[in-house]
This record gives sequence, C-alpha cells and structure tokens, in this order.
Amino acid sequence: MSRVRYVTSIERLGRQEGFEQGLQQGLQQGLQQGLQQGLQQGQMQATQEVVLEAIATRFGSVSDDVLAAVQHAESREALHTLLRQAMTCPTLEALREVLRST
Repeated sequence: MSRVRYVTSIERLGRQEGFEQGLQQGLQQGLQQGLQQGLQQGQMQATQEVVLEAIATRFGSVSDDVLAAVQHAESREALHTLLRQAMTCPTLEALREVLRST
C-alpha cells in the first residue's frame, strides 16, 4: 500500500503560482502567434488588391482566370513578381502566358 505524501500549503501555493504563470505565458504566446498570422494574411490580401488594381488599370478589367491566379499566389514575393509582370507585359494575353507558366 502506498502512502500519500502530505502537501503543505506553501507547496500548494507554489504549484498554483507555477500553473498560473505557465497559463499566462501560453496565452501570450498564442496571442502573439494569432496576431502574426492575421498580419501576414492582411499583408497578402493588400498585395493581392494592389496587383489586381494594376491589372485592371493597365488592361481594363480582370478576368476570372487572372483573378484566380492572383488569389492562388503563395507568397508576397510571388505577388510582387506578378505586379512587375502586370506593369511590363505588353498585352493581357502576354500576362496570361506568364501566369500559366508560374
């Protein structure tokens, strides 16, 4: 038969403080990660909007296939590349060729 060790009130208080401190650190870490992800998503959306605005301004409209290609870009760097292409491609068809090749 095993004996249950007596836990003093000071030990209980220490455990409680440790638990609360760990919980607080976990919450802060989760909040920081959530904010970082939200910021990254917002930056991606803003960059997509800039690319789409450049395409619409340059070529008059944004077709569904071009819209889908911009929305499926996986990084801001890829979107910046698309923006440069949108500004330098001579025609919408040339831009479509670039989008198909990426």
